Amino acid sequence: MIDRETVRGIAKYGARQAEPEAALVAAALPGRWGHALVIPAYGEEQSLFPLLGSVPGLIVVVLNARADSPERIHASNRAVADRLARDLPDFTTVAEAPPIRAHRLPAGTLVAIDRSVEGHYLPEGQGVGLARKIGNDVVLALAAAGRVESPWLHNTDADVLLPPDYFDQMEPIDPETAGCAVYAYDHRFEPAPELAEAARLYEISLRYYVLGLSWAGSPYAYQSMGSCLAIPVDAYAAVRGFPRKNAAEDFYVLNKLAKVGLIHRLNGGRLVLEGRPSERVPFGTGRALRDLVGKKGGLARFRLYHPLAFAHLAQGIRLLGIVARRGISLAEALSEVPRGNPFFRANVLEQALQRIGAAEAVSAAIGTSKDSDVLLRRLHTWFDSFRTLKLLHALRDGGLPSMPWRQALKEAPFTNLAATPDEDTESLRALLAREEAALAATPAGVPALEFE
Repeated sequence: MIDRETVRGIAKYGARQAEPEAALVAAALPGRWGHALVIPAYGEEQSLFPLLGSVPGLIVVVLNARADSPERIHASNRAVADRLARDLPDFTTVAEAPPIRAHRLPAGTLVAIDRSVEGHYLPEGQGVGLARKIGNDVVLALAAAGRVESPWLHNTDADVLLPPDYFDQMEPIDPETAGCAVYAYDHRFEPAPELAEAARLYEISLRYYVLGLSWAGSPYAYQSMGSCLAIPVDAYAAVRGFPRKNAAEDFYVLNKLAKVGLIHRLNGGRLVLEGRPSERVPFGTGRALRDLVGKKGGLARFRLYHPLAFAHLAQGIRLLGIVARRGISLAEALSEVPRGNPFFRANVLEQALQRIGAAEAVSAAIGTSKDSDVLLRRLHTWFDSFRTLKLLHALRDGGLPSMPWRQALKEAPFTNLAATPDEDTESLRALLAREEAALAATPAGVPALEFE
């Protein structure tokens, strides 16, 4: 049960930032539940129903579409609503505008919020982020009222299979110090060989990126997948919920959560994600697979960040420590970086840092505190996951171009694949998954930093 201080923080969020569905459901829906799970559904007629029967507790499904969504999405959403009414006839109407129904399940309750009907479409330019926010705001309001016992807001997608220990994995984690917990995952691959190969390559790229960040010492080394998140209720309210974006809402909410609590990388039973092409969002897994198989030679030309880009990132992170410890400018710290090393190009790092405005940010941070611990935290708060990605792009464009993926895996010091570069993609994917699983022993996030 959440404490009074947390309830006050949630109440403040609910009054100022929560979506209106939260108050509607909290006022009209009876019942109490141990756990709650939020699922956005956008054209998920085939994949949603196997998941619904496997989850005990409260499930909040947010059917969603925009007016400009393809007709097949509208048709699929209508089919989902019709099937819910047909297969789960024991329901009550919670609200009419938007339509909200509470269906009785064998092991709990399904709340279906329909934002896919005319008059209640999601606004233009918004999408899965708003759908997730609606669902989480509803659960948050119920938790504040003492009707959801768990302090965690669980999030997944309609095409995900959950492990038997899904909720149990949260038991050892303190929600008061956590910003988020990220479940481990595997992809379920399509039978078509080309699609399966594309999905494996994409998963390799995700794991390669996180391993590279961790090796470089970044506090933002975690997977950013909305289907794999559990967020403490107080942390969710503190960052004002999910952004309403049509894509990358998971990346941006984690970027904020990593600044208010620890990011725990779980290592229990893995979620099984669908590896399929999709046009649901402008980028992400589905779009990446569509591009890989849709472009001639896409698989053959697949590339990863240059391993040396992560070495330069590591040096950039070390420079932040020097600045914090000695109170000097970034230019002074850069002047001490050795030159002439064939494996490290100081000028490339300097130019990349300049492109992201690092010197100005460091100067501003130095002016706010003389305490080295506080200053280091502020520097890492500024140099967050978004600016880390910008730096890697600047390094890529400034002299460390991406390289063929097998070569990158072989040369990277953080993959441990130097001796096995010729393995098939499934073996390489599994090996990287095992390397990433070892990261679970140490949480990520800015609050986890200890000044050295």
